Amino acid sequence: LISQIGECVFDKTCAFIKKNRLKERFGIEYVEVNLSVRQCEDLNLAENYIRIMQKHQLEPSCISLEITESASIRIRENLLRNMRLLMDYGVKFALDDFGNGESNLNYIVDMPVSIVKFDRDMTQSYFSSYKAKFVMEAAMHMIQDMKLEIVSEGVETREQAEAIGALGIEYIQGYYFSRPLPGEEFLEFVAEKAY
Repeated sequence: LISQIGECVFDKTCAFIKKNRLKERFGIEYVEVNLSVRQCEDLNLAENYIRIMQKHQLEPSCISLEITESASIRIRENLLRNMRLLMDYGVKFALDDFGNGESNLNYIVDMPVSIVKFDRDMTQSYFSSYKAKFVMEAAMHMIQDMKLEIVSEGVETREQAEAIGALGIEYIQGYYFSRPLPGEEFLEFVAEKAY
C-alpha cells in the first residue's frame, strides 16, 4: 500500500501548503516530501504528482521530493524518468540520508538532485569521532563545490547548531528546532518563529 499512502500524503501536503499559504505568510519556500523506493518504481509517479499539484493549483517550486540512496540503484531507469519529468515541471529533488548505510559518491554524481541531506548518524558522528569530522568536512566541501545545497539532519542542541553553522552548512534539521508536529501546532510554531 506504500504507493497509495505516499500519494495520499502528497495530496494532503499540497492541500496544506495551498490552504495555509506557507510561503506568503511564513516565508517557507518549499516543503520536503519523502518518496519510497516502491514509489520511484512506478512509471506513473510523475504524472500522478503533477496532476495532484495542478488540482491544488500549487506552484511546483513549493515542493522538494526526497529520495534515498537505496532508491537510485534498484530502479534507476524509472527513477530518472520520473525525476526528469518532475524537474521539468519545476519540482526540486533532495538526496536524503547521505552517509547512511552504503554511501556512494556516485549517488551525488548520477542523481540530478539540488540538495544533499547528511544523515543524522553522520551529523552526530561529527561531534564524537575525529575521523568522521574529516569525512564530513571533505564531503561538505565537495558538495558545495558542485553548487548543491546541504542540510545536516539530527541537530539536537544549540551547540551543535552553532558548530554546523560555523562549518559552513547553511541548513539544519532536527529536534533543536522542534519535534514533528501536527498541522495546527506547526502553524502556531512557525507563526511564532517567522521572520
